[in-house]
Amino acid sequence: MPRTADHDIRRKEILLAAIELYLNSAQPISSDILRKARRRIGLSSASVRNVFSELEDVGYLTHPHTSAGRIPTDEGYRFYINVLMKKKKLNKEEINFIDKIYELKVKELDDLFFETSKIMSDFTHYASFVYFFDDEAQRVYSQGGRYILEHPEFSDVRKAHKVLEVLECKEELMDLLDQNFSDKTRVYIGKESKCPQMENCSIIVSAYEDDNNRRGRLALIGPKRMAYDEVIPLMDYISEVVTRTIEMRF
Repeated sequence: MPRTADHDIRRKEILLAAIELYLNSAQPISSDILRKARRRIGLSSASVRNVFSELEDVGYLTHPHTSAGRIPTDEGYRFYINVLMKKKKLNKEEINFIDKIYELKVKELDDLFFETSKIMSDFTHYASFVYFFDDEAQRVYSQGGRYILEHPEFSDVRKAHKVLEVLECKEELMDLLDQNFSDKTRVYIGKESKCPQMENCSIIVSAYEDDNNRRGRLALIGPKRMAYDEVIPLMDYISEVVTRTIEMRF
């Protein structure tokens, strides 16, 4: 029997619910967990399992060998970001807090990038990387590597070591961030970065540039289980503030 429009809507609802629940819990999501957490969907556990199977067949969900629950694949996260996700807006308190840091603590160009890197990592608890270059020199700043170890995805020492290794190798990171220059915030999920050490990570990259050929990248590196709906707007705003600050004050 062909799928109906209602069925496609239901599949999207269940995929969205599964991803949101996984983002919050870091635990595989079973049909029973989803049904109880999203009662408005109005399906039995058996019906949810059937939809899970369909979503697994199209490559959006998978299940770890040790669990009956499902987790998102890279393709599932990509569909979530491109189609399902609704970006949140920074609230006034967050905007005022960020603006105040730039106003009070940024006296020189080095301050700008140090504080930017610190804001990014402290706000998100992901690793941050700021790369600036002009006609004379380039500067690299990174902070928050310790935050990587907070996330359950990196409780495996080998996985954590791979990521921390790349964070230490700044030239490799700069090459990675230079691959696709864009003035838009971009997200690289898992293998999309084409960096084997980053296959368990997502990288969110924003670019900035002024009229004097001063430009660079801002990047956050964390688990694929990121709060994309919060982090992408944060990166958009910080990129705007950095560009504005460079143009007006330096």
